[in-house]
Amino acid sequence: MSDGKPILRIRNLSKNFTIKSSKLFGKPQLLHALNDVSLDLYAGETLGVIGESGCGKSTLGRTVIQLHSPSSGVVEYEGRNIFEMQGEELKNLRKDIQIVFQDPFSSLDPRMTCGKLIEEPLIVHNLEPDKAKREKIVLDLMHEVGLDIQHVNRYPHEFSGGQRQRINIARALSMSPKIIVCDEPVSALDVSIQAQVLNLFNRLQKERGLAYIFISHDLSVVKHVSDRIAIMYLGRVVELCDAEDIYANPCHPYTKALLSSIPPDSPFEKKERILLKGEIPSPIGDQIGCPLAGRCPHCTERCMKETPVLSDIGNDHSVACFLYEEKQA
Repeated sequence: MSDGKPILRIRNLSKNFTIKSSKLFGKPQLLHALNDVSLDLYAGETLGVIGESGCGKSTLGRTVIQLHSPSSGVVEYEGRNIFEMQGEELKNLRKDIQIVFQDPFSSLDPRMTCGKLIEEPLIVHNLEPDKAKREKIVLDLMHEVGLDIQHVNRYPHEFSGGQRQRINIARALSMSPKIIVCDEPVSALDVSIQAQVLNLFNRLQKERGLAYIFISHDLSVVKHVSDRIAIMYLGRVVELCDAEDIYANPCHPYTKALLSSIPPDSPFEKKERILLKGEIPSPIGDQIGCPLAGRCPHCTERCMKETPVLSDIGNDHSVACFLYEEKQA
């Protein structure tokens, strides 16, 4: 998937939120949600982004689609920094990069029918002025995502969670995007419905050549859909490689601990559980040293003072850990 030029380049992206003064902090403090994140996304691939709650993965997705303004760094789409875009250029970008949110109900206007919800982006972006043709597009999109034509005049509260998420996917597809940011799109759904929606994402990708940034905290879900996987911890990417390699050959201590939490496939399979002891450091205030230093069994004095950068250790496998820097040397 790494052949050719990336369709989206994220370079040194950081996002800080200001926490207002309080008795606890005294003066305004910065919460570091994203720290120096650099990733590439290629046409037609799925880049999985995984980590614990609060690691910054959703902030990454929302910053890419400009729901958040970055504190520093750039995101280049087809060679152009999206944060410099304005007017018609920005409007066209919003058509090319869409998002599917985690909660399928709160992301739909409860006062609009299914048909109107899917039609709305076509009207806003003036993609099809003819009403009859718009209605035909809506019905085609409903069929494409697995909704019945009889659902066209129903309201969001009359649908199941899986059906609502299909409406959201149809809305995103109405723009004919090249990239879709999937922000935990199946985590609010039943397990049986999750598989159906994931299969839908895979089919749409093959048919339309879509590129996905697929954000999740579920290791099995990410493995099912991803070509490459980025592991995030406290706002930083700590490991990045092919999806199969991350499960077969995890390198970063945090990745190893994360994967050890997956239940074994068989009751006869022996699996060692790696527990990271200690408190998760606060993302508020100055960030010094490796974010995992206080919990890592391999921590050295250098880890407490310096922050390791994401470095290639071979076979398109990158790790942010001094252990592998020493091995390379």
